Amino acid sequence: MTIGRKKPVSGNKPRHATLADVARAANVSVATAGRALGNYGYVRPEAKETILKAAHALNYRKNLAAQSLISGTAKTFGMIVSDIGTEFYSNIIKSVVNYCRGHGYCVLIYDTHESVRIEREALAIFQQHRVDGIIISPADSRNADHLREFVSSGGRIVQIDRCVPDLESDTVQLDNRRAARECTRKLIAAGHRRIGYIGELSEIRPATLRKLMAASPPASDARQPFAPSYQRLFGYLDAHHEAGLGVCLDLIGRTGQYSDSAANRETGKVLAHAPTALLTADGLMTVGAFRSIRAHGLRIPEDLSFISFDDLDWLQFVDPPVTAFAHPCSRIGEEAARILIRRVTGSEDSSSLHHEHVRLAGNLIERASIRTL
Repeated sequence: MTIGRKKPVSGNKPRHATLADVARAANVSVATAGRALGNYGYVRPEAKETILKAAHALNYRKNLAAQSLISGTAKTFGMIVSDIGTEFYSNIIKSVVNYCRGHGYCVLIYDTHESVRIEREALAIFQQHRVDGIIISPADSRNADHLREFVSSGGRIVQIDRCVPDLESDTVQLDNRRAARECTRKLIAAGHRRIGYIGELSEIRPATLRKLMAASPPASDARQPFAPSYQRLFGYLDAHHEAGLGVCLDLIGRTGQYSDSAANRETGKVLAHAPTALLTADGLMTVGAFRSIRAHGLRIPEDLSFISFDDLDWLQFVDPPVTAFAHPCSRIGEEAARILIRRVTGSEDSSSLHHEHVRLAGNLIERASIRTL
């Protein structure tokens, strides 16, 4: 029996077309071909058309690293979020990617899972890739020195949703205080006087909460708190103050962490004090609160009126459909991307431009989860 030897596998890979190949095929200089394919500098229209046809015929692919050295931009942004699995962040990411793609930029995405350590890791990786700027929802305002160092070294940052107050950067946020005030007013107008609130509130302690509740009116947000749940608490307190109503501390559930299981637990504690209505601070709090409400055998809205801060997809399909405040996720993503592109392409030095602080309005979508008393 004769066993034939296998043919040696060639180690030669197909050679990719280079910029020099394109220039040779189009009968122009390498510099001219580079300007035409990189969209910088002047190239005669007829010459550019010839170069583009040659590049297509040769299946030429740009060397992005080389192009970034020439043009000074990588045409790439980094995006760092705390939980890519939530509807809120996934919708914002989709908006950022679509906007950037339409303007010739790509986006690298990193999920921190609420970890400052992973956030530092992501920032270091993006710096190695020489991204043109970063869109970020920071993990923690108390551990943000790495972000300050990035900005002080000339890095561009746009903060979304959660914003470190003293970080020199652009910001895009929902007007959280105004939105929560609108939600709470809606419940008060329906006759509710015992309105529960479930939020993360990791930055606040019970003693501080008592002081806020005693203030008349509630403390100003001139120095905007980091966490949206804290900002929304101010709106909740505002509405009570406007209506001349006191707030029972036992009706405020502080989970201390971004967790639906913690929201489930805290909702149970709040329900023990007989609220007639409940406002949750975000989608994850809504999930935990719903589990607790079902476990206690309560009906919405017969036993408990309910407003969710975040219009999760499933809220319109439960029986009854749940009233919710809808974030302008598409606008948040578009505004953040617009600002970052402006920073990169602006004729002025980006450090000399005034920072933009965009506050957006959302929509209260009324369904059937509020009972009039």
